[in-house]
Amino acid sequence: VRLGVGHRGAQSSRIVRARFFGPFKRKDATTAVEPAPTPTPEPEDTSASFDLLDLRSGASDAVAVAAQAWERVDDVVMGGVSSSAIGPDLAGRDCLVWAGKCRTQGGGFTGCRSVALKTPLDLTAFDGISIVCGLESDDEPARRTWKATVRTQNNRGEVVYQASFVPPVSLASSRSTKDAGKEEDAIPTEVRIPWESFRLVRGPVVVPDVPPLSADRCGEVYGLGLIMSRFGPNGPMPDFRDGPFRLALHSYGVYALNGEDIDPPCSLPRAAMLGDRSSENSGRTKNSPLSLVLGPLIKLVFSEKARRRKRCRELLKERYGIGEFGARFGQGRRMKAALTLPLR
Repeated sequence: VRLGVGHRGAQSSRIVRARFFGPFKRKDATTAVEPAPTPTPEPEDTSASFDLLDLRSGASDAVAVAAQAWERVDDVVMGGVSSSAIGPDLAGRDCLVWAGKCRTQGGGFTGCRSVALKTPLDLTAFDGISIVCGLESDDEPARRTWKATVRTQNNRGEVVYQASFVPPVSLASSRSTKDAGKEEDAIPTEVRIPWESFRLVRGPVVVPDVPPLSADRCGEVYGLGLIMSRFGPNGPMPDFRDGPFRLALHSYGVYALNGEDIDPPCSLPRAAMLGDRSSENSGRTKNSPLSLVLGPLIKLVFSEKARRRKRCRELLKERYGIGEFGARFGQGRRMKAALTLPLR
């Protein structure tokens, strides 16, 4: 150790040999230091994701065809007034947009699912569902319950496999005006949900004594979907955020942890045989004369629009004390028209 010693303003130096005493005594502290170990390179990521929507297939109508592979499933099936729609992004991005309004009256959920598939999907070579999305309506995704669904039975019933996830908040919805348009803000985020996270449910209730989903049970998948609900694992959410929502869907597919030498799965539009009019016509049955007569009447009485009008009359009575007659005629009719707008 070289030390500088001051002596009357002059500088002198001397070498001091450091020694150790006690249980750690060494003959000399100048032993050579061992070289640092060579860092081990991290293993290469061989995982891969595959989009079942074919949004980036290069076809000019890829987004429009992908939108045709989906249909809405809102709480109107049980008397609710929530509504949603899924379709191409009006801004021209290569993605679908699922948007709508969720109301707690009579239900409290909205959903969308793939149309009936003519050919089931074989997803046994994959490890789970991959969703590339972004919540663009608000920055509170945790105040709703978001679920992905997998249907392994050839029916359209309420028994499906479900798994919860939290969609990432899109920076496009929360950034300031001066930061708008930045290239990095447009990068979507992938959410991966392994098969074992999916549980068999009937409605919002888990079916007991049924093991989680596994790859060997995904040899015939008849549908995929999304649900946004006020029902969490412990029942209705106390701080559920109702009202409008908007989710940009850049990809809905599967992923494999070892994606080498795996063939891409069949896409949803192809499995649904969209555009094959002959197969659609062959599966249709002719309506009976009775159904032709009663069909329009049933739609008029039990339609979604009729339930919305009924709910508006109930709101008029609750908020303003307007009775049935006043709600149908006069001032109540105009007020009902104003109340109908937020329920659409």
